[in-house]
Amino acid sequence: MGVIEILSSRREYTKLNPIVVLLGKGDHQITSSWTNSNGYERQTTLGITCSNITFVGTGKDTTTVSGGFGIENVENITFKQMTVTNTTGQGIHIRDAKVELFNVALKLCGSAGLFISDSTSETILVATRCEFSNNEYGATVAGSLTSAKFNSCVFNANSGDGIFAYDESTIHLHGEATAIHSNENDGICAHSSGKVIIHLPSHHNTT
Repeated sequence: MGVIEILSSRREYTKLNPIVVLLGKGDHQITSSWTNSNGYERQTTLGITCSNITFVGTGKDTTTVSGGFGIENVENITFKQMTVTNTTGQGIHIRDAKVELFNVALKLCGSAGLFISDSTSETILVATRCEFSNNEYGATVAGSLTSAKFNSCVFNANSGDGIFAYDESTIHLHGEATAIHSNENDGICAHSSGKVIIHLPSHHNTT
């Protein structure tokens, strides 16, 4: 992130022309800690401090990030073709940010694979062909200003809920490959005015 901050100070990057970080095959370990805006310190977590960054791996089966990402007050952060696993906490934590995931597996996280906390500004997540498995929670989404869209994603084998929407958040489920199964608690839980809108035909075996 130090190098990215230097690059961002020298020229303007945009959503169409982001900084691209290529992650090769193998295990990439995060050893730093990150303190979120509420003052909680997260171990083995990399804080994303600049907007317009795309992280690209070689595939979910070949590139693994051991550790999590903390994303707050930035936009146009994209992850592609990798597995993220953080046994000590959350895989990806998002607040007041705009994030996209493509072909990403969030697995074996000690807390939620994906956690979107209650935000003070518009927070948007779009995940496509992603897997949320073997975590405590697959995806936890909170906040009236938060919208999460999952396209053909799989939520399975989590020890809690596959999907947990609460505090007036909105989750949209799209895509025929959507599958929610084998979670130890609820497949879908909508609590405290959280909404899960399923944009699939009634015959689709969603959960």
